[in-house]
Amino acid sequence: MYKVIIVDNEESVRERLLNLLKKVNDNFEVIGSYENGFDALISGVPLNPDLLITDIKMPYIDGIDLIKRAKLELPLLQSIIISGYDSFDYAKQAISLGVIGYITKPINFEDLNEALTKAKIDLDKKLNIDKNIESLQKQADSALKMLQENDLNKLISLKEIPENFIDKLNIDKINLDYQYITLACIDFDDENYDITFTQNELVSLYLEKFIDEELSNLDLNFLTFSNSLETNLLMLSNTKIDKEKLQESLLRVVNKIKKACKTSISIGISEIIDTSKYKDKYRGVSFRMLYRHAKRTLEYRTILGSNMVMFFEDVDNTSSSTGKIDENEYKVLGFEILYGHIDEVFKKLENIMHRVTLESFKDTYYFVLNNVLDSILNSCVNLSVLYKEYMSHIEIIHRVFDAKTSDTAILLLKELILKIDEINKRSRQSKVETAFNQIKIFIENNYKNPLLSLEDVAKELGYSVSYISAIFKKNNTSFTKYLTDIRMNASLPLLASSNEKLITIASEVGYEDPYYFSHCFKKYFGMSPLDYRKK
Repeated sequence: MYKVIIVDNEESVRERLLNLLKKVNDNFEVIGSYENGFDALISGVPLNPDLLITDIKMPYIDGIDLIKRAKLELPLLQSIIISGYDSFDYAKQAISLGVIGYITKPINFEDLNEALTKAKIDLDKKLNIDKNIESLQKQADSALKMLQENDLNKLISLKEIPENFIDKLNIDKINLDYQYITLACIDFDDENYDITFTQNELVSLYLEKFIDEELSNLDLNFLTFSNSLETNLLMLSNTKIDKEKLQESLLRVVNKIKKACKTSISIGISEIIDTSKYKDKYRGVSFRMLYRHAKRTLEYRTILGSNMVMFFEDVDNTSSSTGKIDENEYKVLGFEILYGHIDEVFKKLENIMHRVTLESFKDTYYFVLNNVLDSILNSCVNLSVLYKEYMSHIEIIHRVFDAKTSDTAILLLKELILKIDEINKRSRQSKVETAFNQIKIFIENNYKNPLLSLEDVAKELGYSVSYISAIFKKNNTSFTKYLTDIRMNASLPLLASSNEKLITIASEVGYEDPYYFSHCFKKYFGMSPLDYRKK
């Protein structure tokens, strides 16, 4: 059953819609009813509706603006517009927003039923709730696909691309000769051991399907490939990749997976490389670096929450400190530390260290110990802090290598891992807090601008819209709520200490419409501005 919110400033219209929805279609459940766009944004959108039915002409925030703002938070949201008259201009804007239905008042049974039927077909199509794994498997099973997957997994492990490997890529129909290249890592938000094999297969197959649906409209070529750790997405284009459009498309993929598979994934995206700046064009690109940067970006789930699409540029302003160990076990060990999966790290560490105590490993113990220590240290995002708070690099090496038994070495390495995990968490938290402070300062300095939007903040500060939204969500608020907080509190001293007209005070705190200001004030403080002034 799909969730619906209704927005109309006429109570009689809202009641009629509620009654008609009960009679017309049992595939939809009304979860909220609001008299204006502001209330719908503050209270309705956080309920994650699938369908928005809204009047087009309302006070404060009209239907078109409401849809635009709501879709920033809910990319898959479908909309039906209702209007007191047939307006060509509004219809054009509605079409540009992908509105599924445009109904003129008075609302009748037939028109609403037709719009809801279209909405259900479209929602079903977008989410494609047909979980027949066998039918999807046929699309994924091909010899060429397997060859390409092996090639691409090798590509992200190579320090440099040898000439003969370029030839193999060409034979397997993988063309890397593009000007702009980026890589994304897609991973379950739940621990891997909580994911069943069937669920993993289902998500992998749906991922390819949804990625194909959402990215096919963008001017880029893309290839998906999986390994034991995650699914990866290589994207290439000869025109500059639009980050916002890419993010919107991948957010829709994330939301489709959540709806269709009842599980949560996140996507980390590396920086976008302009190969024209390299002497050897795409051959000069380190795909291994792009992969590692995409993986590092995913670490920020621990701070920002799940169901995210994040760019490397949003979360990293320091040079990479990722390790230089190519062997898979060492890489996994380092990545698990970066992810904060300490129990898994300890298991893998014990497994490696206990194996090297066997007779067959007696000549390689110190070589393996060096690689393990290297991988652990390279997982620390701020080595200078580690050396300052814990001990110097040389002291760490001597301490571990002087251990008389492998069990003692394991205990020392575990102690080091716990310290690194603490530093990594502090570093991630610090970066997010710094970003949040920048965002708050910008809003506090610009709240008087009545047109201030989430997109303005993102553009000015160089963050993506979804990253800013995630930071607000982590702090139990939203852009709209925080901006309203600032504006409401700024209005109090103006009301208390001046005799300025309400229209002037409203303008001073970012409201062009004094009636909208009064509505927001009363909803926020429980009394009108004039009552507050009298009090």
